[in-house]
Amino acid sequence: MHGQIAAGQQVEDGDRFDLHFIVDFLARRWMLILAVMLSVLALTFVIVMTLTPRYTSSAQILLDPNSRQNLGGDLAGIGVSIDSAVFDNQTSIISSVNFLRRVVEKQNLTKDPEFGVSSNSPSFFSAIVSSIMSLFSSSDMPEQDKSIADGTIPPDVRTSIAKLKAGMSVNRLQRTAILNVSVTSTDPERAARLANAIADEFIVDQLENRFESARRASDWLTDRLQSLREALRQSEEAVTKFRTENKLFQVTGSTTLNQQQLSEVNAELLKIQTETAAKRAKYEQAQQITKEGGSVESLPDVIQSPVIGSLRGRLAEVSSREADLVTRYGARHPMVVNVRAERREIENQINAEVQRIVANLKNDYEVAQSRADAMSANVAAASGQTGAESSLAVRLRELERDASANRVLYETFLNQSKLTEEQSQVTIQEARIITPALPSSVPSFPSKSLFLTIGGAFGLAFGLGLAVLLDMLNVGFSSPRQVEEQTGLAVLSTIEWVDLTEGGGQGGVPSVDYLVSKPLSRFSESIRSLRAGIQMSNVDNPPRIVEVTSAAPGEGKSMLAISLAVSAATSGKRVLLIDCDLRRPSVTQQFGLQDRPGLVELLAQSASTEGILHRDKASGVYVLASGAKTQNPPDLLGSARMQHLIEQLRESFDFVVLDAPPIGPVIDASVLAPLVDKVLFVVRWNATAREFVKHAIDRIPGDRKICGLALNMVDLRRTPRYGRYSYYSSAYYKKYYVG
Repeated sequence: MHGQIAAGQQVEDGDRFDLHFIVDFLARRWMLILAVMLSVLALTFVIVMTLTPRYTSSAQILLDPNSRQNLGGDLAGIGVSIDSAVFDNQTSIISSVNFLRRVVEKQNLTKDPEFGVSSNSPSFFSAIVSSIMSLFSSSDMPEQDKSIADGTIPPDVRTSIAKLKAGMSVNRLQRTAILNVSVTSTDPERAARLANAIADEFIVDQLENRFESARRASDWLTDRLQSLREALRQSEEAVTKFRTENKLFQVTGSTTLNQQQLSEVNAELLKIQTETAAKRAKYEQAQQITKEGGSVESLPDVIQSPVIGSLRGRLAEVSSREADLVTRYGARHPMVVNVRAERREIENQINAEVQRIVANLKNDYEVAQSRADAMSANVAAASGQTGAESSLAVRLRELERDASANRVLYETFLNQSKLTEEQSQVTIQEARIITPALPSSVPSFPSKSLFLTIGGAFGLAFGLGLAVLLDMLNVGFSSPRQVEEQTGLAVLSTIEWVDLTEGGGQGGVPSVDYLVSKPLSRFSESIRSLRAGIQMSNVDNPPRIVEVTSAAPGEGKSMLAISLAVSAATSGKRVLLIDCDLRRPSVTQQFGLQDRPGLVELLAQSASTEGILHRDKASGVYVLASGAKTQNPPDLLGSARMQHLIEQLRESFDFVVLDAPPIGPVIDASVLAPLVDKVLFVVRWNATAREFVKHAIDRIPGDRKICGLALNMVDLRRTPRYGRYSYYSSAYYKKYYVG
């Protein structure tokens, strides 16, 4: 309907993001945004200056569990490794009610002006900030602490504990074994003193806890040792009593008398049997050599015999003398005979000694065999007696095992008790202060830079939000593109707001005088652009009868109708301007035709056509006034006579402009629409409600009846802030205009 812009193009333009929109928005609202942001910053600065400054001091504690390992073992019940759970435990200890109670009592914080009950009331802004911060802090006591505190801690101490806990923070330095204890106070000296007091109390608490753990472990070990000592005594008495009753005497270790005798006899029997086997081997070797006809002199006992050795030495000496005498005197010499007789005597002695040795081997073997047999009998007798005692030995060993186990357990606990007693007497500093807290010269709260940054960000956000809200509340159209997107109709021209009194006319119509005196002005050019747009709305059959209307009064449609007629007349056309607003005849009033007959008389046939038209001398435009008042304007405007009049005027004039009433309050413009070629719809810039405009356009009957829209009374000083389409009428083209 009404020659709308193509839907595809409209959707495409609507979906495309344009950075110019953001720039234009900031350009038209920057002063508001800046004013809001500066106001918030000023308020933030005032708040910061009124807040009570607070100072934070921190003490650092090193946790060193390796120090207790110097004694060779950990104390029972308190040996832990450094991990996240340990730090959480230590943090919970420092934040506990009992721990903080000792700090409060030692530092006498119940009478402190800040942490005591009678502390000064904070300022208004400080109270607000403290309330906000309390929502995000963990200063409230846990339920368990409250239940403990309600019954044991006085109210003033409880209040001081809560305040100290609210102003304290404990955290672990990342990837270290260091606890950072911070205290915030209005006095830097007090903050440092309390941070050091908490750190010192933590060290003392660690020492007391370790001493108490060692004492409890020592007491438990002492009680346990007494029971173990009694159990050991009873088990040893049971062993002794069992031995006595069964006559099982202990010789060495846990061995009985019969068992020791059997062991000794067995050892002796083994020794005798070994000796007998050796002697038997020697004797059998001698017999074997004798049977084979060998020389028994090769036997080891023979070779090792000193008698044989001595005789062999003499035999060698005699043999040497014999050889010497035979060589010297011959074999039959008496000396040689004597020497040979001596040699034979020695050989006989050697043979006799060898036989004696062989006989001794036999005797030794027989004696050893006899001893072995006797010893075997003794072993058999002893073994019989030990077997009889085996059942008693089993019971005895059970009693001895019980006694041995009790003895080992008792000795282990005794050693641990001694070690624990020694460790409890040694000061092992598992935690130590590596950095004491010092008074701070710079307040930690309020942070002016942080507050001003947050205030600036909040002010900027609030300013942007307020600017967006104002833009959303602005129901009017602010740019041609917005009009086209909302209505689907083309904007033929944007007409600037001008002071028509600058035309220099003398008592004439202001718009006529302005156009005539300033034909090259921006305003005149926009009217020519509007007229060209109307003609181009139907190239094949340019419209000659044009109705000018708007959605509401005060949008400048009458001025625009006069200007459109004047522009056409100055181009050499024969133009007629008809005032069809029979209720508020603005054109009639501007041309001073209130007392002359007009359209009403002409339609009522109460006046002739002669002399009813008024010709403006300055512009050459013919004007048909509205005439007298009537009670039925829609009926007159929609009558057949009106239609016949329009057809007559089409033949007589090149261009006819009808100034119709606003379509919003009355239906006169809707009645006239079917009689004209095109309807020009006027929209006042940044004023007429968008929904009202769209509703008014929908009330105009006919297909493609509206040729376009005129965005009227545009403030060109502000239009660059409302979209790039407004730049067409901006200062970029000022050099093309005159006046």
